[in-house]
Amino acid sequence: MRNVSLTVLLAAALSACASPAPTPASPPQVQELRAFQSVQDVFRSQYTGRQAIDFDGAGRVTVLDASLDGYPGNAYVRCRFQYQNRTARPVVQAWVSLDVLDADGDVVDTRTSCLILPTATAIQRGSYFVDELRTPTLDAHKQEGWSWRMRCDAQLETADEPLDPPAAEWAPRASEPFIRRSR
Repeated sequence: MRNVSLTVLLAAALSACASPAPTPASPPQVQELRAFQSVQDVFRSQYTGRQAIDFDGAGRVTVLDASLDGYPGNAYVRCRFQYQNRTARPVVQAWVSLDVLDADGDVVDTRTSCLILPTATAIQRGSYFVDELRTPTLDAHKQEGWSWRMRCDAQLETADEPLDPPAAEWAPRASEPFIRRSR
């Protein structure tokens, strides 16, 4: 009897130490994931192919790829785009923004990319710049009629302004050479 009690006690202790079996996802989480995947499918069907958007005086933004990514509770619009300087002058820097709008057309969130060249030169006419933005939807994608948009602004290079009054002509003056003599 004593061996049977000890065996039962040992079996109970070992079963308590065993890791519990994984529990399946709860039905509300599964429903939320399926609803998100449905919104992703609608988004994917509406935004296929490239879209070129011309901004007066700022250039052209071409949407290369747009998608609704993430997961329930952390969704965002991802947009890969190409900026092209189509202005008359070089662009010092350009700002491209991706806005997420709710059903009323109000901005929910926005992300902006500042496009500058690392060589401290202007973006010449016809040049391209490629980047990607990810803007959180903050659950606006759950509303019927939500949307997103691209914006662009650019700072054009300006010509040097003449000095007023003009600077006096500067002529280099011949100076005596500096000679260091050793001792």
